[in-house]
Amino acid sequence: MCREQKLIDACFQLVLTSHRPEYNKHFQSLSMERKAAWVAGQLRELGFDTAPCGASWGVLNEPLEECNDALRL
Repeated sequence: MCREQKLIDACFQLVLTSHRPEYNKHFQSLSMERKAAWVAGQLRELGFDTAPCGASWGVLNEPLEECNDALRL
């Protein structure tokens, strides 16, 4: 599976999981920071290591060249 498809699958999985009844009350009680940390942990498990940076909740921790190459596509 290509990296982009893995990321798309992760986005859907995260949103759908957070709306499941057994998780809903838990998510509602979390602060935005805790929710962001949960998302970052889920993405990390799938190979997308992120960290908050400036106004962004998550920036990929990849070498700058890789990020720049991806933006050129």
